[in-house]
Amino acid sequence: MSAWAIVLACGKDQEIGAGIDVAFLTLGSRPIVARSIQTLEQNPLIEGIILVVRKERVDSALHTVRSFGCRKISAIVAGGPVRLTNLKNALEKVPEEATVVLIHEATRPFITDAVVAEVIKAGKRYGAAVAAVKSSEAVKLAEKGQKVTKSMDRNTIWLVQSPQAYKIDVFRKMLKSAGKLIDDDSELLAKGKQEIHLVAGSTGNMKIRTAADLQVASAILSVARQSL
Repeated sequence: MSAWAIVLACGKDQEIGAGIDVAFLTLGSRPIVARSIQTLEQNPLIEGIILVVRKERVDSALHTVRSFGCRKISAIVAGGPVRLTNLKNALEKVPEEATVVLIHEATRPFITDAVVAEVIKAGKRYGAAVAAVKSSEAVKLAEKGQKVTKSMDRNTIWLVQSPQAYKIDVFRKMLKSAGKLIDDDSELLAKGKQEIHLVAGSTGNMKIRTAADLQVASAILSVARQSL
């Protein structure tokens, strides 16, 4: 099995403020993107990594890759705010012999090696797999405004994360048939009747979007260090 990873470090939800890319902010002693990449680097199932960053961040990304010894990075792709376009451009850099592609958002720096491995294995077996956690809260559906129209069974509600893994042929077909903007790659597969396997993720696999999120992430890192 040849698994390749695409790490997305740009997009409309990757900025805390104008011109500030979350992925390149420092968390502890390393940029957030470096933490995400290094976890993937350590996984023996991943043969190579494609990093997607804003055009203005290509030089910074190259410096980060060199500074932190990210040897599996085979290409840095200049991307933009449109996720679908970024994925298509990154896929062009994935070798033909690849059998599985793993998608991960760089702003989730606490992903574990174990979850990465399980998602890859499930992606190979089922064609498509995503890391997710069950909702721990009561869920209400409000189809219009703030009026509750339906109560949902929390045991059937899963909160999707990344990484997500796909057989390469499934992924290519998904991107080729995509006719709209997407925030979650797996939503296209669901409409195409592709079976999607959920892999138990972790509530610690947070996505950093805001300054408040960054403070929480810093606190988590501090606690982790103290426990060592």
